[in-house]
Amino acid sequence: MESYELIDAALNQDKETFAAVFQSAIASKVTDALEVKKVEIASTLIVPEVEVGTDELETTEVEIDGSDA
Repeated sequence: MESYELIDAALNQDKETFAAVFQSAIASKVTDALEVKKVEIASTLIVPEVEVGTDELETTEVEIDGSDA
């Protein structure tokens, strides 16, 4: 509803209300734009690591018979 208030204040030549509503509208738009940019930048900072050559894991089996060797 800010745009209606802005137009109404301009038509009534209410400078104080116009300035307050205008500043509020601009602050809201700037905040929204900064939030979008913050998410965009954050998504590029964290890139998942790709593991190469880990198709098979090599396992070693050790038999323990309880005797001292």
